[in-house]
Amino acid sequence: MDHAATDGYETARYYPREKLAESRQLRTIRAIAVSAPDWIEGTKSENALNSADPASLFNACRYAADLAQRKIGAWSDSNWSAPTSLLRECFLLMYSLDDIDRFTALVLSQRPNLLLLGAMTLCMPGAVECAKRAKELLGDEILIVLGGRHVTETIFLQNERTREPSAVRHHKASPGRLIREKAIPPIFDIVVSGDGEHIVAEIGNALSSCPPKALDDIADKIRPEAPGRWIVDFPAIDRTLISVGTPLRYDDMPSIPTIFGVSASFDVFEGRMTSHVFSDTGRGCVYDCAFCSERRAVTGGIQDIKGAPRRLYRQMRDSAMVIGRDSPNRGASAFVEDSIFLSGSPVAISQFCDLMEYDPIDIVFGGQFTIDQILRRKELIERLAQNGLRYVFVGLETFEPEEIGGMSKDLDKEVSSWQDRFAEALSILGSCGISCGCALLFGLGEKHASRLSLLKTLIKYRKTIGQPVVVSANWAVQHPLKDMPEGANEDYLRWGTPKGPLLKAFHRFGEASLEYPISGVTPPGIAEVEEIIKLLDELENINV
Repeated sequence: MDHAATDGYETARYYPREKLAESRQLRTIRAIAVSAPDWIEGTKSENALNSADPASLFNACRYAADLAQRKIGAWSDSNWSAPTSLLRECFLLMYSLDDIDRFTALVLSQRPNLLLLGAMTLCMPGAVECAKRAKELLGDEILIVLGGRHVTETIFLQNERTREPSAVRHHKASPGRLIREKAIPPIFDIVVSGDGEHIVAEIGNALSSCPPKALDDIADKIRPEAPGRWIVDFPAIDRTLISVGTPLRYDDMPSIPTIFGVSASFDVFEGRMTSHVFSDTGRGCVYDCAFCSERRAVTGGIQDIKGAPRRLYRQMRDSAMVIGRDSPNRGASAFVEDSIFLSGSPVAISQFCDLMEYDPIDIVFGGQFTIDQILRRKELIERLAQNGLRYVFVGLETFEPEEIGGMSKDLDKEVSSWQDRFAEALSILGSCGISCGCALLFGLGEKHASRLSLLKTLIKYRKTIGQPVVVSANWAVQHPLKDMPEGANEDYLRWGTPKGPLLKAFHRFGEASLEYPISGVTPPGIAEVEEIIKLLDELENINV
């Protein structure tokens, strides 16, 4: 459904006339959104996968930004009701604490009364530092809201059907619990777990009609019927709100490119501008690999798959339109940020192809599949290639699944080895004109010799068949994982890796940590990490 056709519906549903009338605006919303840093110092290696866009923040803030752009409710007068270039200036993706000066400059230039902080687990110390700095600069003038995957993993309901404050569980690393237990100062005024899209808009709306420091008043104005499954915790006043659980209407959500524009360009798409797009079929993966923070047992199952092909098609169309308008000489591409493209549903993928074939879009795109999905759905991969699929990213992790206790996604292990199936997947992708990238995950309990053998084999593949074109290395980190026992005793207030040689080496990786290895696995040592980096560099330097 086009957004122009839903204006009246959204205004009536989410900002009823009687509520707008009684919510007298006392303050104009001035909001900034920041992705907290996960490293204590340093810069990301040029050889590591990198995007300058804070895609997760854009996703969480897209509804509020859409209200601002369309002049609806209290957000209509906010600093987000501005041209795309100015709106993007309100967002910041931090890498390390070295970026704190950029953060300070943003706070001083915007003088926000609302700071939205997003944090994954390794970002928690960085989120604390950012919040402290913001409070030092603006005091009670600023309301600080913390959200993101770390909060969702540490503040949760044991049973989603029991939606009441007494049913909320706090992991040892819960920011709300840490404040109540005085492990950290009360720097986070609000902590949000779960779906953020509508609750961000609700918080801004409430803030606009309340004086500074009036947390009870803000809490009173947040409506439990606001869509989404969320928990909003006010640790300073020891108050917790729970949504009634009204499902989000993903079909009516604005797409990121139409709101925030497109500024990225992935090398695999050969100079085209690259948009981040989502099918919104779930918070994580459909598989349940024990080592993965996106495992189904933690993030939940598939959601709203029925409308996913249409949503993804619409975002592709919007991406091509925005890139064609703003960068007419570059060409359009998109990367589908689903953990698995359209959750791997053959029906959904076929329907997406139907849409692309009925009304083609001048765009190429990439997405993530598992090795066995590529082998089992060869015809669908070929059909996707005919409709613009040019890049597939797979979670290879290792060549020795048995060394790490197996993998949920290793479906056809009785048919042939993981390595042989990966080689077959490379062949299928190559025959379709699709480039392949892969993620490696060390620190799962595998032998160091297996790591070196894996990398040497990938070097051989790269030299002989030109694949994989991209390799992303990570070192497994123990995440909180809600009520899973493995990370139950950590508060995650220490930086993941302290200053020193290992920190410098880890900038070559995506996610990695010395302090938080997988439960029962020995922390990484500098010698083995440097040996891996040497082979990674050799792999990257092969011209294809």
